[in-house]
Amino acid sequence: MKKKLFIFIPTLALWFVFAGRVNIQVFLLGTIVCTIISLILADNIFRLVQMKYGTKKFFIKIYYILLVVSTYIYDVIISAVRVSRHAFEIKPSFSPRVVSIKTTHINKNSVAILVNFITLTQGALAMDFDNLNENYYIHWIDVHSDYEAEIKKTLISKHEYLVAKIFD
Repeated sequence: MKKKLFIFIPTLALWFVFAGRVNIQVFLLGTIVCTIISLILADNIFRLVQMKYGTKKFFIKIYYILLVVSTYIYDVIISAVRVSRHAFEIKPSFSPRVVSIKTTHINKNSVAILVNFITLTQGALAMDFDNLNENYYIHWIDVHSDYEAEIKKTLISKHEYLVAKIFD
């Protein structure tokens, strides 16, 4: 029963997120659909989680996924404020620069997630990935000096660490 309830509550929460509103009709339909999903999938999901990772590793990966999502949301807010500040300046101080960053990732999925993580924030664009040298090139609109480029590279390395923890 606990397993079914553990599957039911998150699926109902996702149902409300995807529905976009909460009213009695959405609640009743969501309850029916999520009950069916939890009855069908509860035993299989927990068996697969315990076989593949072990329960502790699964929750650690969920923790790192939540950290990546929260840092992404934080970066989107901060970059939106910075880009808006540049856009509304009387004399905009844009200083675009292309920076090459060496990656330590071996897994192609982690490289793709990291590059999308960089590209989806405002003011940054991942332009290319060099498979031979394991470098990716990022275009930033507000890098005025080499020191600022190094600061941004250290921020990217922190994100790289979090993404690498998911794919270990």
